[in-house]
Amino acid sequence: MQNKRKIGLDFKVVSGAEWLIILAAFLGRYLLQFYQTSIGSLGIAFGMSSFEIGIGFALFTLAFAGAAILMHSFKPSQLKVLEIISLVLLGITMPIYIIAKGYIEVYTLMIVDGFITGLIMDSFMTMAGMASLEQSKRQVEQAAFSFWVALALIVAPFTTGFILGLGIKEIFLIFAVMAFVAIPFVAALRGKHALKYMESREHVAKARLSSLFHNQQYNWAVIAAFAYTIPFFVIFSFGVIYGHVLGLSASLVFYLLAAMFVGDVITRLVIRIKSPIQNRRPYMIFAVSIALLAAIFLALSSVSVAFFILAFLIAAIPDGIAWTLGIQIANTTFKPEEIVNSTSFFSSSMMIMAALMPLVGYMVSTPYFGFTRTLWIFAAVTGIFFIWELLLRPQQVESSSPK
Repeated sequence: MQNKRKIGLDFKVVSGAEWLIILAAFLGRYLLQFYQTSIGSLGIAFGMSSFEIGIGFALFTLAFAGAAILMHSFKPSQLKVLEIISLVLLGITMPIYIIAKGYIEVYTLMIVDGFITGLIMDSFMTMAGMASLEQSKRQVEQAAFSFWVALALIVAPFTTGFILGLGIKEIFLIFAVMAFVAIPFVAALRGKHALKYMESREHVAKARLSSLFHNQQYNWAVIAAFAYTIPFFVIFSFGVIYGHVLGLSASLVFYLLAAMFVGDVITRLVIRIKSPIQNRRPYMIFAVSIALLAAIFLALSSVSVAFFILAFLIAAIPDGIAWTLGIQIANTTFKPEEIVNSTSFFSSSMMIMAALMPLVGYMVSTPYFGFTRTLWIFAAVTGIFFIWELLLRPQQVESSSPK
């Protein structure tokens, strides 16, 4: 029964407000997952090269990360309105790809939608712990949020692969409807389903961003995120292109993406069942080890397509481990007024490696490097972060529960 409560499968334990957040966040995470995994195919539809697709992925992802800069300006009581406005804007902008003509229009849309989805997901992550006043209940509800919303990671690429024949631009129009479907669930967060945890009189709306990095466990989680997002983002950005080089169809690559995130969901489930975890180090080391192995498998794909498939099957496992533990660190080792910042900026730290994707795209498009040499180079970069993670031994930080 205890494990059942931890993963949020007990419908009587998780509040009605939290289920509204879960339903809306599932749709939001579906759209983010669709967007991230479809940028490569979208770029091909607009005639972009590998380098230009890398730029698009970086613009979208770094704009997502940039949303965290704005998040610290909002109080908890303002997040519901922010969420509704952001969902409306996302639903309006996604279909514009059908009429977009040039790269400037496409890149502008990617920046705008990256920023909007950043606001949407950062708000949902913060709201997921606001449905109850009791700390024990909030932990159960956050576990439910993480588990159920993670299912979108599998569903989004699978359905994309299934209907890819309709045209990638047209799929953006179809999926944009989900943003509007999510709005009533957010609007229903009132009355008996209102969010309970709001700012108190002494609540500080803005906390110093620099204070986050005084927490060594937080820094440790960020380094792990840097390591695993390298092969992760390479697959997102260039999986369809490299799969084509290896003789795989775009639809098959999307099915592989869906299979990839099965590992992500399973490991999130395992971490939630085992929580609270006192010694996180073995889990983090395991996560970056798998990330390094995925990077090596990608580099070996030219030897056999079996390595390409293996890379997909394991590449999301580190996300399930390191993201879940990183969010736990962000939520439990900071003061109440710092939690919005800590969760938002941890989520953003994962996106920083997207800045390397234009370089990856440029290198794979040159005769000297190509995919094989480029992937070996970035496997080595992943190895550097792996060694860095091994050398870090942060001290335990006492939890700071919200008041």
